Amino acid sequence: MNIRTNGYCKTRTERATLPNNLFLYRQQANISQDKLAEAVDCNRRTIGNIENGTHDPSVQMAYRLANYFKVALPVLFPDLNEKNEE
Repeated sequence: MNIRTNGYCKTRTERATLPNNLFLYRQQANISQDKLAEAVDCNRRTIGNIENGTHDPSVQMAYRLANYFKVALPVLFPDLNEKNEE
């Protein structure tokens, strides 16, 4: 990870994106980021950052999102440590 500084703060210039299905579920539900953010009590920007993989949701936020869509937590946020066995 590269860190860039502008004199005021340090910013990550590279970050591995974390896969999640939030965008897909939100699109299937035909709901905007604003409406979802209001429903789960957070900021629209937070929803966008979670969808982009640049923000890891807290456990509480992840559960609120999963409950909103009525899916299990691993469905919305797949575990990266699981190996696909064939």
